[in-house]
Amino acid sequence: MVKVADAVVIGGGIMGASAAHFLAKKGLGAVVLLEKRSLAAVSTGHSAAVIRTFYSNDLTIRLSMKALEMFANGREALGGDCGFRNTGYICLLGEHTAAAGLAVLEAEQRNHTRAVEVETDQIAELVPGVNTDGIVSGIYEPLSGYADPVKTVRNLVTRAAEWGLTCFEGVGVTRIRLSGDRVTGVETDAGEIQTDLVINAAGPWGRRMGLSAGLNYSLRWSRESDLVLRLPEGFGRFPVVSDPNLRIYFRPDGENGVLAGLSFPKEVEPMDVDAYDPDLDEPTRRRIESGTFERVPPFRRGEYLKGWASVYTITDDWHPLVGPEPGLEGYYAFFGGSGHGFKLGPPIADSLSDVILGRTPAFDLHPFRPSRFLEGEQFSSAWGGGNRG
Repeated sequence: MVKVADAVVIGGGIMGASAAHFLAKKGLGAVVLLEKRSLAAVSTGHSAAVIRTFYSNDLTIRLSMKALEMFANGREALGGDCGFRNTGYICLLGEHTAAAGLAVLEAEQRNHTRAVEVETDQIAELVPGVNTDGIVSGIYEPLSGYADPVKTVRNLVTRAAEWGLTCFEGVGVTRIRLSGDRVTGVETDAGEIQTDLVINAAGPWGRRMGLSAGLNYSLRWSRESDLVLRLPEGFGRFPVVSDPNLRIYFRPDGENGVLAGLSFPKEVEPMDVDAYDPDLDEPTRRRIESGTFERVPPFRRGEYLKGWASVYTITDDWHPLVGPEPGLEGYYAFFGGSGHGFKLGPPIADSLSDVILGRTPAFDLHPFRPSRFLEGEQFSSAWGGGNRG
């Protein structure tokens, strides 16, 4: 274990790995990434890893557009091939969801994402076997798709080693050390590391790390589940599909599978992040399968392969906490992905690294500042609460 670092990043999910990657790439020096389990072990590793621009606010759309560019050019932008597949993305709109969906389309077109409205006959062409009952139209994004979350994180960390990043898996941070109003280091399972710069990217444990530095973040945690089915040979290609009417989503999984889960708007399922069952429970499996099979009846012929449960870390406006804390020198928050974290992590980290290094960032991250709630500012969404954004 090293004793001194120019920066310590806490947490080896997409946010921590991205922050460590870009700080090292831009020449900060000796960057240490600490992950108490293994890289991408919790939320990131169980993410559906959908890369889409389907948001109703301009900043999140622009960040998502940058994410699409990064994932499509992973070798140059993210340290290696991230397994990105350009499948397209479609949100199915019904009578009660059309207004929100069309508001998103307006925002997307304002930002030139190439999203278009499609009619039910076009939806049937895009999604083999789809049942369009209750659907009036859809919003289709031809450039969107999904990536491999574990491969992405591993690439970010492995490539950055040549620029000065050292990663320790199986080493947890127990406390951020302070001297007055400045960071002086971290205490870990394996000893203390002295540093003047700490990035709290601890995901579900971001609040706990914050408390050790005298910061109290408002967070909720929700159990989030997915399953994978093997489809019959020759089923055909289909895009990522989000269905707010039946509250499910699904995407291709490799060459012959489908990954499906519950989609927003839906209730938060409170959980204990330190003591939860990572296996998919039967009632949730039935809920996912019921909606998925209703929307695409041929999926019933699929063979159940596996399922799991993981964690959403949710802020009060379903957008991440990013940036410094007033009065605490050397500390930066970067957590609370709220279901957006995988796609937004890399482009936010790229800009956050510039902020830390005193450079002009590509994106103004001020709207993500942790203090926004106390200042009466927060993100809103055409969908209300939830990770559609």
